Amino acid sequence: MPSDNTNLPMMTEKPSRFDFDALANNYDWWYENAKGRMYDRLEKKAISRYLPTSAKGKKLLEVGCGTGHWSQFFSKYGFEVTGVDTSERMINVAQNKNIPNALFRVGDGHCLPFEDGIFDVTAAITTLEFVRDAEVVVQEIVRCTRKPGGRLLIGVLNELARLNRNRKQRPESPYAKARLFSPRELKQLLVRHGETRMVTAGFIPRQKHLLSLSPLTDTVGRLLHMPYGAFIAAGVRL
Repeated sequence: MPSDNTNLPMMTEKPSRFDFDALANNYDWWYENAKGRMYDRLEKKAISRYLPTSAKGKKLLEVGCGTGHWSQFFSKYGFEVTGVDTSERMINVAQNKNIPNALFRVGDGHCLPFEDGIFDVTAAITTLEFVRDAEVVVQEIVRCTRKPGGRLLIGVLNELARLNRNRKQRPESPYAKARLFSPRELKQLLVRHGETRMVTAGFIPRQKHLLSLSPLTDTVGRLLHMPYGAFIAAGVRL
């Protein structure tokens, strides 16, 4: 499978709702502060619920891999990772991290440059919010994933969360152009493709001095099936 960057085909519409090239060099700053690290911890815990027991010998495609932050997580779990993103600068940052067992290339989720069914797992983490047509991208990732038995790992920002609604109000941010999903909308998008399980996570106190209690508040929020967590994780078995 080629790892070199390839040029995207000419398109009449941009594949992404936001041009992430300008953010590539500073994108990972979110994970360098305490709040960002906590959200990251809880989001990965939620996605981990839908990972296979073992990743040995399994191939994972990450659509919208960005700077490779989640690619690194999947690599450590044991997958052979292929990451694609429309932003060449994001891909350059990901490649420079030298993540083991990970290859990166420029690619458009609306028309993935892979054969049918060659990946055991396909992931799209905070990607569907920013693509031009989420339904087309989901169809493409389903096409590229092994059937039967393959899995999709989907993570999106929750439209019902106060944090994300506030983000949308900042016109200079990428979130202003994002299409956020509610839990109901995400399930409607995915359930036609296979058995779908979901959890809402990212229940973090608004007060900074209570940040250390986040694992507890997140557990309570999930146990009570509250729909307002900042992050929705979904697993689909094809």
